[in-house]
Amino acid sequence: MPATLGLASRRISDTPIAVIDFETTGLTPGSDRVVEVSVVRIDPGEEPRLVLDTLVNPSRPMAATEIHGIHDNDVKDAPRFQQIAGELIEAANGCAIAAYNVYFDMRFFDFELSNAGIEVYPPHFCLMYMRPMLGLGSRCRLDEACNLYGVDYRAAHIASDDAMASGWLYLQYLHEIDRLGIETFADLARLRNYKFNASFSNDLIPTSAELGLERFNQLVSRSGLEIEVDPTRQAFASYWETLRTILADLDLTSEELESVKEEREASILTKEQIRVLHARAFTSVIAQFASDKWLDDREVIKLRRLHQCLAKLGWAPGQ
Repeated sequence: MPATLGLASRRISDTPIAVIDFETTGLTPGSDRVVEVSVVRIDPGEEPRLVLDTLVNPSRPMAATEIHGIHDNDVKDAPRFQQIAGELIEAANGCAIAAYNVYFDMRFFDFELSNAGIEVYPPHFCLMYMRPMLGLGSRCRLDEACNLYGVDYRAAHIASDDAMASGWLYLQYLHEIDRLGIETFADLARLRNYKFNASFSNDLIPTSAELGLERFNQLVSRSGLEIEVDPTRQAFASYWETLRTILADLDLTSEELESVKEEREASILTKEQIRVLHARAFTSVIAQFASDKWLDDREVIKLRRLHQCLAKLGWAPGQ
């Protein structure tokens, strides 16, 4: 099927998928940068396989180490994103993009590639929203979804682990897609009206050669590093992932909010640590909304909704 037809009319079972995962210094592309990238490729009829895994020098001081465990020293000899852009494109060529919380990963995907002078707008979809899309339940964190479907996963914010677990989770959803008789991505889009559906008219990712990109073979994987996973870091990572879930669309049901409140109350994090995470979440959304130097009524409503949500979880700016 010609690539010019975009993703919508393609059969889901016949379409290669590139599951991406980024670890970053924070939530705001530009002031925050990617520090680790992994791509797990799923070709039709095959199991997920890791095709790209490298740390990235963010060209700025490290941050969010308490979440992902990456230190400045770990990335001092790692390539910069511009150097591995060709590797990322080649790993995902001919694919649609999938990610768990795709809105987060695609914002960094778009920024980092654009910053490297590359304009690519691939079709993409969100594995976090696949559960409600298929009528399987509400959205949840990656570790919770993996537990529900028996996917082996160690929740530690390691890009390769997150991407691989997401890849195996996608295969579980493929079984449900087949059972429901959903054939094409257009059929999938008709189930729920999500923002990422609009990308289904875009073409699949070209090869690095078609974009004139050079290849780079001096990658620095985290696989050889000792990764410190203590209870406090696990608690930080778990609650941060919960906040990222909230930030995906700022639309929590009362049931979801109660679930998050229960997690918050059971957490070993101190009040001060919770305030730090809530402040980061709120300031990142403000930065995102204000990036075009315009704050419309819809964005103001979302900010108020986020403020109310954070307040119910224990603290919001101004309290």
